[in-house]
Amino acid sequence: MSVQPIALIPAQYVPASTTPIYTSPAGVYSRIDSLSICNTGVVVVQASIYLVPSGAGAGPANATTFNQTVLPGQTWNSPNEIGKVLGPGDAIAVLAGAANALTITAGGLQVVLS
Repeated sequence: MSVQPIALIPAQYVPASTTPIYTSPAGVYSRIDSLSICNTGVVVVQASIYLVPSGAGAGPANATTFNQTVLPGQTWNSPNEIGKVLGPGDAIAVLAGAANALTITAGGLQVVLS
């Protein structure tokens, strides 16, 4: 078994449709240590984050942040996902209220089972 710090989600735009942007690889448990969303636009935009079990779809049952308002120029550090562990095949899915307005980044640890 090895433990590695990793950028789970390198900085990227949050899509305007619900989309998985990180999936824990086979044989790997991933712990979320930080997750930030930055509004680079000029209007208020809402963001939703889902921790989706393997084989399931994103929806209300697995929303951990729902319609969080992010002001223009604001970086919001989510407390809701910190410390959560994704099993193999589990995913982080996100949704923005507007395309190309929000960026997201997340870091954490991957525990690779041998």
